[in-house]
Amino acid sequence: MNKNSNSASLLEDVLAVVSNTLNLQPGAVSAECNLIEAGLDSITLMNLVSTWRAAGYDINFADLAKKPFVGAWVEYLRVSAASLADNTQDTIFGVPKIKIGKLPHAPFSLAPMQYAYWLGRDVNQPLGGVSAHLYCEFELSAINDKSQPLDLARLTLAIEKLVQRHSSLRLQVCSSGQQIHNPSNNTVHVIFNDLRDKPTDVAQQLLEQYRSTYSSQMLDIESGEVFAVALSLLENGNSRLHLDIDMIAADAVSYRTLLRDLALLYDDPDVELADLAMSYKDCRMAIEHNWESIKESSGMWWQTQLASLPNGPLLPLKAASSQHPITTRRHFNIDPQRKAQLYAQCRQYGLTPSVVLATVLAETLAGWSKDPRFILNVPLFQRPLAGPNIKEVVGDFSSSILLDVDTGPTATFVTRARDVQSSMHEGAARADYGGVHVLRDLGRARGQQVTAPVVFTSALNLGELFDANVRRVFGDPIWIISQGPQVLLDAQVTELDGGILINWDCREDAFVDGVLDAMFNFFSNTVVNLVTEPGYWDTHIGDTLPKNRAVAEVQEPVITKNVEHDETLLSMPIVRVVASIWHEVIGGDGSNIHQNLFAAGGDSVLASSLIAQIREIFGSNSIDMKSLFSSPSIAGIAASITDSSDAEEVLQIAQVYCEILDLDDDALSAELEMEGSL
Repeated sequence: MNKNSNSASLLEDVLAVVSNTLNLQPGAVSAECNLIEAGLDSITLMNLVSTWRAAGYDINFADLAKKPFVGAWVEYLRVSAASLADNTQDTIFGVPKIKIGKLPHAPFSLAPMQYAYWLGRDVNQPLGGVSAHLYCEFELSAINDKSQPLDLARLTLAIEKLVQRHSSLRLQVCSSGQQIHNPSNNTVHVIFNDLRDKPTDVAQQLLEQYRSTYSSQMLDIESGEVFAVALSLLENGNSRLHLDIDMIAADAVSYRTLLRDLALLYDDPDVELADLAMSYKDCRMAIEHNWESIKESSGMWWQTQLASLPNGPLLPLKAASSQHPITTRRHFNIDPQRKAQLYAQCRQYGLTPSVVLATVLAETLAGWSKDPRFILNVPLFQRPLAGPNIKEVVGDFSSSILLDVDTGPTATFVTRARDVQSSMHEGAARADYGGVHVLRDLGRARGQQVTAPVVFTSALNLGELFDANVRRVFGDPIWIISQGPQVLLDAQVTELDGGILINWDCREDAFVDGVLDAMFNFFSNTVVNLVTEPGYWDTHIGDTLPKNRAVAEVQEPVITKNVEHDETLLSMPIVRVVASIWHEVIGGDGSNIHQNLFAAGGDSVLASSLIAQIREIFGSNSIDMKSLFSSPSIAGIAASITDSSDAEEVLQIAQVYCEILDLDDDALSAELEMEGSL
């Protein structure tokens, strides 16, 4: 939309955008139409906000949600455009321009989701030992498309230009828990698999081997490896592009941007892409600039919800998951005709497809969950900044909301879906204080780590997963899979080939055998029934669950505690010192020396404070963030300090510190006065 257009023209533009987004016929929406009743939901509204912010309008979700009418929105947009025109040229998003673009290769903090991804790589974390990454394969058919196979040299050059353009592809995670975007060195390694002379069965076996490896690999992000590319040439003249990216470098929207840019750079090596207004580091600095006000508003609202929020669904899981996590995908497609039917029925009930599919997932989980009330983790992919070309910046801007779902009371599907939609609206209005922060607050309040291991990812209204040019240049996507730490099941919905693609990416090794297949069959059958049987919307979906199904067996964990041994450890000087610092920074009395930092409500900020205080006492080399994550307890930290330094020196320092701890206030004051007089 043109920010300089008059109100009448702006109204026409907004009506067109809203009608298209809600899949309504032109003229079906007026300036006075209540868009909630027309099918607007939180995810769709956030996508609209993100689009307009990226175009330069300074608007927010809460304002548009309060007045869900096109006429009111036009006024907000008009005022925003005028405000931007009059705004000072000395700042960008409240950050002085003089700071934008400065020290581009200096370390800066990981975003909340980035930090969670990094932490989840630790095998000691619940459902950990897994990287958050997305792997795709594209196959270009030389026969059908009458095109040449992909060229290795040309692909390498395109990727080098892509890396130079997007600093997040040069991201390296430091042991301190920060990130560095290294200078571009134009050295990119593309793995080349020439299978043209291989027998068909051998080539197929190798391709399956590549797929297995790439689908579950963990890139070395601490060495700056955040993506991997391979090219396989096949005997039939086809070429297959293998592309894997760690989501610490790019969220779902950024992934689309990367693919689009890569296709453009490969197709025309001389193409000049528009300059980016800001780097990812600049964006993070601008976001953090507003963090205190977010905590005081949205953060405070979430604090009032903590006591009533449930845990994640309690599903039938094995007693212990595999040492080697196994992620599998289940999927089915809704063709364009059935998609149109589903959308029409959603409009009839004032719901949107995203909410309807989220409700089907909730009803499915309820059938196998021990508790009918639980939280779902709903990722968001909005850009929190307003400005031209911000949507072109690649990085992790993702957040999430915790969706409170109660399937206990008997209700028709429509009633349940409307409850879900209401809950979604309520949480989305405070989405700037993301789910990662809420989970940490929950852990701190309950004294144990809280996770939300079932995820509902909706990319509807973000457009096709792969745009036409990407498919023309690289071929059809033939394999897509993602995985993430602390995730049991990620149900994803996205637009593909004019229809809807629904994927379940699952931690296969964690579930009781047969449960995932039974759940997915019920889910997919329910979606089909909603499309083909109009009366199904007014039924209680729980009545159609299979009678014989596994149910989670919840047992209290058996904790064997050697009190005498712990008391002995706590009397050791080094353990005593760490316990004292832990008490000051994290809280508690410091007596539970095996308690996990994150179960105690710790987060990245508190972990950094803990490390800083330990280093003040034992030296800068005594501990870093990686060591802390490996053994995040008082006993573990004490052992790490001892292992990383001279044991005798550590003991001497600890003994002196313990002598100070033993002094009462008067004695300590006297000691300090005596020391000052010398």
